[in-house]
Amino acid sequence: MANVTLNTPPSSGAYKLKKRAYLDPTIFNSTVLSLSLAGVTSATGTVATATSGSQSLSGDMDQLHLRTNVANAFSLSGISFSAGGKKYVSKASGDLQVDLSPVTGIGTSVGTLTPSQGEVTLNAWVPGSSPAVSDWRGVASPPVNGAFTPYNTYAVVFRLATAPIRTGSFSVLGTMADGTTFNYSADSDGIINAPRVKGRINYTTGVVKLVGVSPTAPAGVIKQDLSWLNIPGVVDGYIDLIRQETLRYNAVAFTYLPLDADLLGIDPVRLPSDGKVPVFREGELAVVGHTGLTAPATAIVGTPISAGRTRLSRLRLLGNDGHVIQTGYTEDLEAGTATPTDVTGWSQPVRMEHRIEDYALIREAQIDGTITFTRPLTHNYPLGSFVSSALRAGDLKARMSLMFDQATWNNVTFSDVPVGDAAPGTYNIGGNPMVLTNAGAITERWALRFKTTQTFDIVGEHVGVIGEGSINTVTAPINPATGVPYFTLAVAGWGGGWGIGNIVRFNTIGAMFPFWLIRTVQQGPEAAADYSFLTIVRGDVDNPIA
Repeated sequence: MANVTLNTPPSSGAYKLKKRAYLDPTIFNSTVLSLSLAGVTSATGTVATATSGSQSLSGDMDQLHLRTNVANAFSLSGISFSAGGKKYVSKASGDLQVDLSPVTGIGTSVGTLTPSQGEVTLNAWVPGSSPAVSDWRGVASPPVNGAFTPYNTYAVVFRLATAPIRTGSFSVLGTMADGTTFNYSADSDGIINAPRVKGRINYTTGVVKLVGVSPTAPAGVIKQDLSWLNIPGVVDGYIDLIRQETLRYNAVAFTYLPLDADLLGIDPVRLPSDGKVPVFREGELAVVGHTGLTAPATAIVGTPISAGRTRLSRLRLLGNDGHVIQTGYTEDLEAGTATPTDVTGWSQPVRMEHRIEDYALIREAQIDGTITFTRPLTHNYPLGSFVSSALRAGDLKARMSLMFDQATWNNVTFSDVPVGDAAPGTYNIGGNPMVLTNAGAITERWALRFKTTQTFDIVGEHVGVIGEGSINTVTAPINPATGVPYFTLAVAGWGGGWGIGNIVRFNTIGAMFPFWLIRTVQQGPEAAADYSFLTIVRGDVDNPIA
């Protein structure tokens, strides 16, 4: 330990050292006393000027200080170390203890810890032991605020406690790292374009993006790209640090009154207060797509109409009257073309509506609306593209669920069990199975109602009477939506003995996934033109059998 120099004592001539040592005042006249700490039991005074003199003394150290350098408002905590064969531990209160009980965790107090100074003061230690300290442990904690906080950042993204937010009601205030305070408000478009902060708020979701900037060029700093903020006129800028612990905001949010379940049409108990539910979640599927429209052009037989891009998911032709052209052309989705084969009756000129898509698994859905997929997208999607949620239906296949016959029918009730007596005739479904296709079959209850001993009406519970059939010909009513039969019954399956009024009852299940579409129109003035939506059924595998 280095020597310590003591200043000249006061005019009284008496000098007190650690409350225990007193020196003869005669040796202090115009002297400087040096105290050597090489030994702890005595000290020697040396006269630097005038007559030399010395006096032995006995001194006891009553405190030992261990200091760790902490700066920039850091603080020290969680101290532990070993000295003299004992383990020293600091408590949360700052008390330094040894001989901690393994049961209570409480030991003997031997000192204190001053966190802000990083200093340990020992009031007691093992006499005669080595002063060496080993196994020193501690945590230097940064300040949570102030100029030296490590929580400064160039960009901040956060979501307000509630949403949606009233347009023009959002303002944010805080402090830059250099101490400059700010208080800025967003305009009606949600944009903040101020000298020290650039950013925007989504009034619908309550998500806020802020970037700190400097109005002048700091030394050694170059401009950074800020075009991703989509602020008109802002392309780049000199970014600067924001003390994020100082950020505060003010906003006016909308709240919603719960509606009666009878008025709403569904039970709102499991819905959020605003009636909105998450559309995109991690691990779910989504469809990224963009729909384009070509310029009007006169269609010529044999001349392909090009979409200008390849690998389309679908296309269709629209006449000048706005109606969809159903026939008279062939399509090549890979090449992105449609080739007219017969333009008779077309409303010229025509346009092509074409669409590209990617079907992918969602890896992450962030609060700012960013969606990340588990694989790269295979198309370049222009501005105006959409991400749609996808409802997985699993494996689907058209099938027949039941068939029976009965003697009479009330022409109204489609019961799934026979009512009354069985009919004299029957259809041999085991030997002549019904043929169903995924394209033609629908989920429907059917009745074949005999009007003679050989002919019958084909009646559906929802589609009504769609035609008639005979036991002497193949029964295959056409589904007008797809151009293929709803079902097909063979002639060989019919037995004899049918009478007027007999019926054959059966149910078919289509390869379509049932789901509900619900739209709520709130009270108030008209806010926009007509709305529309489109649902598309997608299949993962092309099945030539279907």
